[in-house]
Amino acid sequence: MRIFLIAVTLMFSGCAPAGSPQGDPPRDESTVPGGGETSIGDAKACTDKGGSWRRVCLMGTWSCVKPYSDAGKTCKDKKDCEGQCRYEGGDLAPGSPATGVCQRDSDPCGCFAEVRDGKLQHALCAD
Repeated sequence: MRIFLIAVTLMFSGCAPAGSPQGDPPRDESTVPGGGETSIGDAKACTDKGGSWRRVCLMGTWSCVKPYSDAGKTCKDKKDCEGQCRYEGGDLAPGSPATGVCQRDSDPCGCFAEVRDGKLQHALCAD
């Protein structure tokens, strides 16, 4: 019975693994937990260039997310944008003629369909 209680206590103790989406970035120059070789120096360089240092995707990896100056601009292909040309309309079949909008920032995560050469591509999710 004692082992069962210990197991239950550990299960509900609220411990989060390193790299989980909870928490603020560390305040010292150490390596960011779960973020590989990324340091707070990288976070400062990011914000100094107008980016937002935050956790992205399901793994909560620290990343510099930079806004794009052409966000929301109408596009027909990636060459029209700093980032991707993404479709934000209603239901269309892949390969259909389409117009998109330039993505707002460099966050690589989420579900979206690109427009390339004026045609809708298959939707995909990046996490």
